[in-house]
Amino acid sequence: MKLAFLSGAVLLLVLIFAFSATVHMQSANAAASVPGQLNGPLKLKIGQQATINSENISISFLNVTEDSRCPSDVVCVWQGQASIRISSEVNGTSAGQFVLTIGGNEKSAMLGGGKYSIKMTSLEPYPVSINHTEPENYVATLVVSKVVANSASVYVRAAVSSSSSGQDGGNIAAVSGWSLNSGKGTLVILSKESATAATSKMTIVRFTPTEAHCNNQGTKQCIDGHIVDSRGVAGDTLHMEASDKVLYLTAGGSNYTLDIRQLKIRPQPSTVALSEGQRDGPLLVQEIGAGYVKGLNFVEYPLARLDGTPITLHIGDTASNGCTIMLTLLKTEQHNWALFSKKVDYSRPCPL
Repeated sequence: MKLAFLSGAVLLLVLIFAFSATVHMQSANAAASVPGQLNGPLKLKIGQQATINSENISISFLNVTEDSRCPSDVVCVWQGQASIRISSEVNGTSAGQFVLTIGGNEKSAMLGGGKYSIKMTSLEPYPVSINHTEPENYVATLVVSKVVANSASVYVRAAVSSSSSGQDGGNIAAVSGWSLNSGKGTLVILSKESATAATSKMTIVRFTPTEAHCNNQGTKQCIDGHIVDSRGVAGDTLHMEASDKVLYLTAGGSNYTLDIRQLKIRPQPSTVALSEGQRDGPLLVQEIGAGYVKGLNFVEYPLARLDGTPITLHIGDTASNGCTIMLTLLKTEQHNWALFSKKVDYSRPCPL
């Protein structure tokens, strides 16, 4: 009788413990989900997941792989770096695992076929020589941004409308053009001291254009410029964003919102990001290195082949099926992803 009683008591305790552990695990999992937004800081602990509902993106903080940052109370020759491993999902499909790094060799990652970028902006706490940081105490701050695929070239002419208030009485106009292919851009700003002034002041800026993130809702063309020659604009950088109707311009410490009078664009070829083991069109990627990709190229013209031919691409090299599709290597993130421009020419159909 005593043995049966003890066995029943032990079983009851096991059931209570199992129930408590299950409730605790469910509560922990529920607490591990953190709502986030695009371009906003995502603060995660190890084991937590952030979800950006507007883009259907989920990011999980798996572990810290390295923290060699110079302690705050020590003088070091090298600043060191910190790295974490994350996993990601886009539209309910796994986008793989990535290592993000801050410090010496900073590393970000691309998601959604190159549509999004993710980077780590901080990892707390910062090391102190006399303290040891337990894994559960780390907090990583991440930022997910949408990458804008700018057009190959843009020409825009804009001016402040005469009805606008607070912006020089409508006496500002701008004309700009840039080409990502040639790496050149020009901005001309015309301004008058008053609406009745007979002459305008002309400011000319020449800049090197680079792809940028859009800050204003509804903008389609976003460009950052590194100023290489300027007559009348202070600083080293400028930023422009263009929608169908509005041009946002930041230059020389001033911000302008201008009405677009003319906008001409020439589209950029589409881009595709591939990881090791992925295929798009004729190319199966097998190895991604620093500035190169190795894989198999599947040719369909003049004769379709079931087996791929070994191929090594460096930046600027092209893989093709011989007819409709061309993939040109743009850049690589070693062992993570490779970015290609993709051109499809349906005027050159492959044979059946």
